[in-house]
Amino acid sequence: MTLRRQVLAETMDALTQAAERLEMTHAGLAQHFPLSAAGLAALPALEQERLDAYAVRYARCQNLLAPAMRALARAQLEPKADGSFLELHALMQKQGLVGATAEWERLRSLRNAVGHEYPDPDSIVDILNGLRAETPAILELVERLRHAAAQLPT
Repeated sequence: MTLRRQVLAETMDALTQAAERLEMTHAGLAQHFPLSAAGLAALPALEQERLDAYAVRYARCQNLLAPAMRALARAQLEPKADGSFLELHALMQKQGLVGATAEWERLRSLRNAVGHEYPDPDSIVDILNGLRAETPAILELVERLRHAAAQLPT
């Protein structure tokens, strides 16, 4: 196995594990959505911790997407694999693996929001409801990347 293939395999394994955990948490918290500020305040501490885990798992999964795309492009021997992220995104978009740049920015913006502390319950609820809405897009993107990686000739 070439070094590029090994890096791709390791990156995809990490992404797959993150996606499986995100999917499990996404499904396990379905009964709480859509979430309101009052609903969030009324949840037991354990359920609030599960919502925190959801946010962290979303962020982790989203963080692993760009390295997975870069590893895939390198394994494909694409000359733009080491270019800017915009070039990489355009390459992945051309292959039908990712959507428009605006979609990526929306997913990334939510990831960034997870890392900030918001004392306002309405802001927290907006972020959590956003995660709920966008998690299927993240999981679908992971599946497209996994499929593309599996299709590479050996």
